Amino acid sequence: MNIFFNKAERRVRAWIRIPFFIIIFFILMAISAGIPLGGFQFLLTALLTFGFFWMMFRLIDARSSIAQAGLVLSPRWWREYGVGVLIGASVMLLIFAVEWYSGALEVVGFGWDSPNWILPLAGLFVQMLCVGLYEEFMSRSYLLTNFKEGFTFGNIDPTKATFIAIFLSSSIFGILHMFNPNFSMFALINIISAGVMLAIPYVLTGRLAYSAGLHFSWNFFQGGVFGFRVSGMSVKNSLLNIHQTGDPFWTGGSFGPEGGLIGTIATVTICLVFLMIHKQKNGKISLHPMFRRTYLQNEENFKDLT
Repeated sequence: MNIFFNKAERRVRAWIRIPFFIIIFFILMAISAGIPLGGFQFLLTALLTFGFFWMMFRLIDARSSIAQAGLVLSPRWWREYGVGVLIGASVMLLIFAVEWYSGALEVVGFGWDSPNWILPLAGLFVQMLCVGLYEEFMSRSYLLTNFKEGFTFGNIDPTKATFIAIFLSSSIFGILHMFNPNFSMFALINIISAGVMLAIPYVLTGRLAYSAGLHFSWNFFQGGVFGFRVSGMSVKNSLLNIHQTGDPFWTGGSFGPEGGLIGTIATVTICLVFLMIHKQKNGKISLHPMFRRTYLQNEENFKDLT
């Protein structure tokens, strides 16, 4: 067996594709971050990283259709994106309400008390919209898909490989947050769990819509509306300015809800919600056919799509 090149699939193997993708992806992020465009450099980051993602997906990965990334932008896709946004916003509102009612936080001001507060908030909106997209391109569309294909061999069928891929892609998603301020092992566990939460709708529907919408609204409402820290990062000019006084084990403290037990409960709840939605629509919980097929089988199925 050629350990570098898969002759049957006519492409380099996943263990080469994956690290190459991660390295170049973060180089592009660093380049775009160094361009002085205010908060809107995230738009440039999204464009650059998506261009690279498309090149890898179509040329290096040798896929016949971008549909295999869950990015067929149909009316159904946009409806699911909207539902993802609604779920993320609702859960973050619930987190805020529970902490406020229990006395774990207090509102100490409002964003509109400061002059020119709309422009920074608009910049944050664009930032979180872009982050929600390009992090999903990387973690779900690319890493999860390639890990699944890389581990499909021997007695490991695509379904089993998908569960391995969910864990590995979510672990990388969590590890990449380790350099954020106020990081902790609890935060690592929660962010890995959040990666699983974002992977579930993708592997069930074959579309990235729910995941991208949820990722965006989770971040934006967490930081831009309710004033929490977002994965340890402070947000200026949020609609609500808060001061947290509760137990950090519960609230996440200086890392934000993703560092506390309340974040754990939120991610588990959202996972259950997605599973319930899927079962109600389909009568059972099963992986999308794309994740039950091998790479070559998917190529045969998607070859007529562009």
